[in-house]
Amino acid sequence: MGALYTILSVVLALVCVGIVIAVLLQKKRDAGFSGSVGGVGASAQAENFDKTKKRTTEGRLERLTKLLGAVFMILALVIALMA
Repeated sequence: MGALYTILSVVLALVCVGIVIAVLLQKKRDAGFSGSVGGVGASAQAENFDKTKKRTTEGRLERLTKLLGAVFMILALVIALMA
């Protein structure tokens, strides 16, 4: 049981480093709250952008961040239940 705990802890640390790198590589979004209340034109433009965003590097980084976040939560839960 101790070896499995150690292995999962190392994997969790690597996932943490991966999340930090993925977040730092993403572009800064300056719009903030004002961009979210931009009106119909802005939302229609954002919807169009979201459809093609999956193929871009930014879209891939976003998906990677979400995946690593989910793996982090699952690993943290498993490790907490093992302790």
